[in-house]
Amino acid sequence: MKFALSGTVALALTVQLAIAAPDGRASLEGISAVRVANYGAPSKLLQQRDEVAPIVGELNDLRKKRWRKGDTKMRCYATVFLLAANRQVAMFRVRPDQIVERPVEKGEPSYSLKLTDGDLPRLTKLLTESPAGRKCD
Repeated sequence: MKFALSGTVALALTVQLAIAAPDGRASLEGISAVRVANYGAPSKLLQQRDEVAPIVGELNDLRKKRWRKGDTKMRCYATVFLLAANRQVAMFRVRPDQIVERPVEKGEPSYSLKLTDGDLPRLTKLLTESPAGRKCD
């Protein structure tokens, strides 16, 4: 009986660890909206499932790569907020060559990653269609 219970607990723990985000970052599950804006430009709120799911999927795929712990200084970036209901779950700063995941909670670290062509096709298309940022030629 103890062995069966231990196996159940181990399986539950394995499933929980598989769902958890890398490096202790918040999981990107339950995202109901995405707010996107180029630097200094008005933002666009996406709430339709067919608009939100592909962007969250791209970011989840990107999180599987090896990120560097720490912030990267950037100029003229786009900002992407992931929301669950009205609560901010994650925030990303994006440039064509770089992405930084900024912490939602104070005291948590930032993570940076160099982007390659094709890493964020849907998000890149959305940002290209959005108004350009002021003073970012």
